[in-house]
Amino acid sequence: MIRVYSKEDCAKCKNLKSILEGKGLDFEYIEDKKQLMIVASKARIMSAPVIEYQEKVYSMDDFLKVIA
Repeated sequence: MIRVYSKEDCAKCKNLKSILEGKGLDFEYIEDKKQLMIVASKARIMSAPVIEYQEKVYSMDDFLKVIA
């Protein structure tokens, strides 16, 4: 399962959501700043969105390479 941690009014987050929907991938979209900060800080990722996939955590750019 793909989990996308996002925040309100995040253009990159909404863009990623559109990409995943366009590819027909199942994902959970979590718009919670507190959860985003917890996951991001553990992975040392400094910008939203943060993606969990197959027990790994990715920035948006790295994740797009994985699903390309």
